[in-house]
Amino acid sequence: MSTVIEKLIERRGARQGDFAIVPVDKIMSHDQTTPLAVEAFEKFEAKSLKRDRLVIVFDHIVPPSSIEAADNQRLVRDFCRKHGITLFQGEGICHTLMIEKGLVKAGDIVVGGDSHTPVYGVVGALALGMGSTDIAACWQTGETWLEVPESILIRVVGEPPTGVFPKDIALAYVHKLGISGSQDAVIEFTGETLERLDPYERMPVGIMATECGAVTEIFWNKERNLIPDRDAEYCDTLEIDSSRLEPLIACPHKPDNVKTVREVEGRDVDQVFIGSCTNGTIHDLRVAASILNGRRVDRYVRTIIIPATASVYRQALQEGLVETFLRSGAIFCLPAGCGPCIGRHMGVLGSGDVCLSTTNRNYQGRMGSPKAEVYLASPATAAATAIDGKIVDPRRYL
Repeated sequence: MSTVIEKLIERRGARQGDFAIVPVDKIMSHDQTTPLAVEAFEKFEAKSLKRDRLVIVFDHIVPPSSIEAADNQRLVRDFCRKHGITLFQGEGICHTLMIEKGLVKAGDIVVGGDSHTPVYGVVGALALGMGSTDIAACWQTGETWLEVPESILIRVVGEPPTGVFPKDIALAYVHKLGISGSQDAVIEFTGETLERLDPYERMPVGIMATECGAVTEIFWNKERNLIPDRDAEYCDTLEIDSSRLEPLIACPHKPDNVKTVREVEGRDVDQVFIGSCTNGTIHDLRVAASILNGRRVDRYVRTIIIPATASVYRQALQEGLVETFLRSGAIFCLPAGCGPCIGRHMGVLGSGDVCLSTTNRNYQGRMGSPKAEVYLASPATAAATAIDGKIVDPRRYL
């Protein structure tokens, strides 16, 4: 009667009733969460480290845009140097990089000092986001505990029509579940539509589970026997027919405030951002380039494009996508990283600014001023909007 998550926990850990202790294969943190973890670790009486399991990534504010950020990164660099810990600086966003480098795989148990750590479910891993003190504890013990959660099953079927992308599928289920619809639960994804996608194409679908309050998410994986028992019990089941979807957009100031793009067409924008762990892969850049090719972005719209990893940048360069972006008048930024997603650099929003972003959150103040507005949509909608200078249905360019 086990769900996928229950099977994985029982396979890897020691379960007693509703709780389990599980070993951790990888422990990830980044430049914003590691300093507090170091501070907590230094207070432990015993200071052993499972150093081969640690991965630390500088991606949120790279290069540092303030003295505080620079001091924090120096602290972490010194810690990594002292203990021989794997450190990536400016090579890309932690989540995309972990998958790209093969540091996480199906059946793994991963913890991360970032709320979107559950995205490793796109490769069939059980991944949990944690606070910095818990991360420090995992550094020392190499294990963690959890309450075995209920699961929600989301099945995605059908062939998406022109103009509908994985981000639209993600917004569709976020709208149906709501921002607390999967609180204290796991979302398990399956269905023919998702099976056709590679892990990078699945990123928007997996990432947005956090915006519904999910403990984590995981995609069924038949090859690794990550499928539920026939009589597994789910607390809720949702089916999405992707063939019936159209381009969607999350309006301010909540990810579940979702409408069709047609409903908000004509809204003027000041900034468009294409990138982040949600939509910064080569697939996303290809979609944006296909629309921007031979066209110019509106001269009064700040259009920012940032690849998720250095590898994505190199591939985009080889395919001529970077040249397409530059010819369109967009601002192509390096190094690969989070960019303006958290409102700390490379495109901070001012009071009254309206931004259409391919990121995952649009709460007040997320990307800068609390008086700014952020809309969330696919790279196709973002690119089309950059051309028109106002929100527009991307299908007219496809």
